[in-house]
Amino acid sequence: MSIRAVICGCAHMHVNEVALYISEQTSTELCGVADIAPEFPENTDKRYTRAWNFKNVVEKYSAKPFDDYKKMLDEIKPDVAYLLCENYRKAEIAEEIARRGINVIIEKPMATTASEARKIVSLKEKYGVEIYVNWPVTWRRYIREMKATVDSGRLGKIQKLRYLNGHTGPLGKGAKHRGVSAKAEEMTDEERGRTWWHQKKCGGGAYLDILCYGCYFSRWLFGKLPVDIMSVGENLNTPFGDTEDNIAAILRFEDGFAVAEGTWTTPRRRMPTGPEIICSDGVVWCDGVPDGEAFVAASDIYGNDIDADHQKDDEHFRNMPWHYAAHVKQGMPIHETLTAEFNADVVAMIEAAERSNASRKAEKV
Repeated sequence: MSIRAVICGCAHMHVNEVALYISEQTSTELCGVADIAPEFPENTDKRYTRAWNFKNVVEKYSAKPFDDYKKMLDEIKPDVAYLLCENYRKAEIAEEIARRGINVIIEKPMATTASEARKIVSLKEKYGVEIYVNWPVTWRRYIREMKATVDSGRLGKIQKLRYLNGHTGPLGKGAKHRGVSAKAEEMTDEERGRTWWHQKKCGGGAYLDILCYGCYFSRWLFGKLPVDIMSVGENLNTPFGDTEDNIAAILRFEDGFAVAEGTWTTPRRRMPTGPEIICSDGVVWCDGVPDGEAFVAASDIYGNDIDADHQKDDEHFRNMPWHYAAHVKQGMPIHETLTAEFNADVVAMIEAAERSNASRKAEKV
């Protein structure tokens, strides 16, 4: 029997990528899609807006359209629902899905606050369901090779992580997202400002969209939560919204630290492919260009090249639908970075960074 999947929410342009991967997964059927009515309706249907995303998924992947996600859940009774609504509604919608006995896969990040994240974790036991969080970087082989190289111990103990990520904004100039070949259309400031991405109340902004990756890598590579976080965020180039578009944070661990930055105002061409991991006896980093072929490089403390620990292109690491299918059909364990518990830690880190920006001092996680 196939895995019956639906998509709840088209607010995130990753929905196009998720729909593509579901359609390619041989054991999974995309049975329906429904957007979730926004609190602040958009005033354009240009590429990558929620209206465009919904239409694209329906037309390109033959998903049955619904105007009410609850009706869709009750009619289809799917095995799993992929949740791509605005960040601030994830806890609410996840519970509506879970209380029907349906497993949930949430597009990163899991929630906007630590309390919301803990609530989502509690839904597992409350309703007897599985809940996971999809991170696009989990499926990048070079990222897993970096982790394996650090874990090998050949470079000594991890001491510092540096990470810079960003682009011109989710709907910024020249923005392009996986699952769609064309770039974003030009938008006015008013059109961008009406999207949830630029509204703090809805969980928009570069903290949750971009800094979340720095928190993800720090939690995964150090293997624990930081002691505290110092962060600064500003709105430098998007005055039509009330969210930060540039962020810098220092995450302090007991035996090391991470420096993470995020931006919505920089061309992707200037972004490193992955994090740089500095260890006691060497360093590992990614060479290559964003959206191009990347490879892992490493050297010892003297600058001599070290071979990275290579990983296979296993089918179950193609993307989330393939990974979930292998879990359901073959009993394969879910990758640790996709678990609800891991992601509750990530959200707690993001929240601490946002508190620090408000208090202008280090905040405990």
